Amino acid sequence: MNDKKSKMSLQQIGPWLQEKAGAEIRTTHNKTEGVVRIDHVEPGSLVALFAVNAAAGLVVVELAGYFHSAAAAWEALDNNGESYPPLSFNDWVKQQYLTDHEARVERFEL
Repeated sequence: MNDKKSKMSLQQIGPWLQEKAGAEIRTTHNKTEGVVRIDHVEPGSLVALFAVNAAAGLVVVELAGYFHSAAAAWEALDNNGESYPPLSFNDWVKQQYLTDHEARVERFEL
């Protein structure tokens, strides 16, 4: 991982997500929120996430599930929708699929 990613700040993550994933961003003094289209994974869907500073550094939280409109994603962010556990930026960036437009999801029938 390069030094830029390991030292990501709350002020940097919004522009980074816009550049790498085409995210729509909303920033306050203590939180950066984003909505990202994931057509490469689930056509017509979006994900919502936010980043905040924590004692150990920048933390990213993705909301659970996909959204079918930006309005629904922003509403879920406004209403503190169900989310996955928070991850440090360094851990999240290793696992995320938002910036990898070659990522595909394979469905399994159970």
